[in-house]
Amino acid sequence: MVIKIIKTLFITLVLAGQLSAQTILVQPYVQPGDGSSLSGTDVKTVVWLTDQTPGDFSVEFNANNLPPQTAKPDRVSLDFAPAKSKSPAKPAEEEEVDEKESVAAHAERPQHYFKYTTTLTGLPFDSTIRYRVRLGGKLVREAAFATRATASKPIRFVMVGDLANGGSQQNAVAYQISRVQPQFMVVLGDIVYPTGRVSQYMHHFWNTYDQPQTTSAATGAPLMASVPFYAVLGNHDVDTHNLADTPDMLGAYHFFNAPLNGPGEGVWSTPLGKGPEAAAFRTAVGTSYPALGAYSFDNGPAHFLILDNSGYVNLSDPKMHEWIEHDLRGSRAPWKFVCCHAPGFHASREHYPEQKMRLLAPLFESCGVDIVFAGHVHNYQRSVPLRFTPASPKPLPGGYVNGEFKLDTVFDGITKTRADGVIHIVAGGGGGTLYKGDLQKNAAFFAAQQPGNWSPFTAKFVTDRHSFSVVELSADHLMLRAIDVSGEEIDRFVLTKSAP
Repeated sequence: MVIKIIKTLFITLVLAGQLSAQTILVQPYVQPGDGSSLSGTDVKTVVWLTDQTPGDFSVEFNANNLPPQTAKPDRVSLDFAPAKSKSPAKPAEEEEVDEKESVAAHAERPQHYFKYTTTLTGLPFDSTIRYRVRLGGKLVREAAFATRATASKPIRFVMVGDLANGGSQQNAVAYQISRVQPQFMVVLGDIVYPTGRVSQYMHHFWNTYDQPQTTSAATGAPLMASVPFYAVLGNHDVDTHNLADTPDMLGAYHFFNAPLNGPGEGVWSTPLGKGPEAAAFRTAVGTSYPALGAYSFDNGPAHFLILDNSGYVNLSDPKMHEWIEHDLRGSRAPWKFVCCHAPGFHASREHYPEQKMRLLAPLFESCGVDIVFAGHVHNYQRSVPLRFTPASPKPLPGGYVNGEFKLDTVFDGITKTRADGVIHIVAGGGGGTLYKGDLQKNAAFFAAQQPGNWSPFTAKFVTDRHSFSVVELSADHLMLRAIDVSGEEIDRFVLTKSAP
C-alpha cells in the first residue's frame, strides 16, 4: 500500500512537472531601453517570449569585473485571435514581393504568449555587460552587449532596412553584419513582410536574427542577443492595419522599445482607433506606443534622430516640426544623423514620388545634420552632399516636392572629405526583393518627366545585390562602408570635421 502511494505520488509529481514545462519561443534579446542622453548611467532591457506556462525567471548581469546583480522580469500576456479575413490587407503601394514574403497562406490560428521584459539599470557607459537569463537554476541564455559610449569614444554601428521576407538573402546579410561586430544597429523600417504581423515575426524573423541554430550565411546570426536594434517604423510595419480584423498587426510595437523622449502621442502617431482592440493593444505594448514613432539618442560623438514618416504622418505639423527642431538644435554632439524609412532623395523609379521628407531638408541643413539614412527603396544609394530649397510648403499632387538643388560635386569622400550639405543614404538592401534599374536611364526618365524635380545628385547606385552600411565614427572622422551579402565592399567614403 505504501509502495502504491509512493508510486502514485511519483507519477503525480512527474505529470505536474510536465504540465509546468516551459517552452521558450523567442530567446532573450537586448533592446535599448529608455536611454537617450549620456548623463548618469545607461539602461537596457532584455526581452523574451514563452508559451503561457509561468516560469520563475531571473536575469543576472554585471559590468566588467563588478559583482553580479539580479533582476526579476515583468510579464505580460499576448493573446491574438485569428485574423477574420484570409488575406490581411497590404500597404496600398505594395511593391513586388517573393512568394516566401507572404504568410497569408499559413493557417490562421490563435496565438498565446508570455512576454518577459527585464530592465537593467545603473549600467556604466563604455562598458561590456554580461547577462545570464535563468529559469529556476537552468541557464537559458548567456551573452554580452556594449553600453552606449561617452562622447569622446569611437563607435561602430550598422544601418539597414527592409529585412525579413523569409528569403535566404536576409540570412546572408545578418551573417555579414555579425562579422563587422557593431555595437548597435538601426533598422530602417519594413522589419517584417508583408504586413508586420506578430505571426510573421514568429515565422521568419527570430530564426534569422535571434536564434539560428548555427551562425552562417545560410542560417543568419544571433545578433539580437548582443546588438540592440533601434527600430524605425516602415510602411509594411504600420501603414495599413486593422486591429479589429487582424489583432496581431503592428508587431513592431510588441517586440521593440525605445527611449521615451519623443513628442508624445499626436496626429503623427500610428492611428489605432477607439475600439476595445485599441485599448487591449495599448495595454499589451506599454510605453512602446507611441515611443517608437519618434525618439532620439546619443551614442559616442553622435546624435541620432529616429522618425516615422509613414503615409499617415504629417512631419510639417507645427508641433512635430517644433519637436524635431528642438531635438536637433539641442544636441551638442559633433555628428547628427536622421533615420527614417522613406527617403526624400533617391534615383529609383520605385517610390520616387514619395518626397515629403524633402520638406525637412532646410531644417536638417540649418541644424547641422550630416547624413539622412533611409530604407524603403530596396538597394544601396548615396547622394553627393546637397542642399535643397522646396518651392512650396506642401507636396504637389502625387507627392512630388519640387525645389532648387545645390550640389557639392567637389566632395569625393577620398581626398575631399569635408561636405557642403547633407548626404542621403539609402540602405534598403536588408532582405526584401531588390529594386533594380539603370541610373542613366532613370535619370533621363526623371529629367523628362519631372524637370523641376530632378537633379543628378547620385554618387553611388548599387541595385544588383543585398547589402548594409557600417559606420566607424570618432569625434572628427566618419568612414562608411557598404557591404554586400558576400562580404564585398561596394562603397566607401570618409567625412571629416576638420581639415584633412
